[in-house]
Amino acid sequence: MTSPVIPPGSFAKDWTAFTGLSGDRILFYSASRAGGVVCSVDDDNNIADVTPIPNGSFAPDWTEVIALSGDRLLFYGKSQGRGVVCSIDDGNNIADVTVIPPRSFATDWTEVSALRPQESHLRVGRSAAMHHA
Repeated sequence: MTSPVIPPGSFAKDWTAFTGLSGDRILFYSASRAGGVVCSVDDDNNIADVTPIPNGSFAPDWTEVIALSGDRLLFYGKSQGRGVVCSIDDGNNIADVTVIPPRSFATDWTEVSALRPQESHLRVGRSAAMHHA
């Protein structure tokens, strides 16, 4: 079976960031429109369930969008050292918005990422601890 090829022109040319969510979903963000799209990728690698996030729903100055646990996202704005943490629920709605004021972050960060422990490592660690008890 061949993987589908997504034809040129299928995506907007102004996506400035994208990040994964649970359930094979992806958030695309456009700084020029301050909007986005949440979509999913099905088992056959086709784009499905496209939910637009209206223009103006986001700030236009986010330079990084980082996936956190539990479908939470961190938006970082380098120009003012500010951010927002929010969640995207299973219905692709923005919820639980927490504003992080200007100057809370450094303004010279070039990349922001989330650190997650490897689950296999955690399972091995618990298992080893239990065997020594």
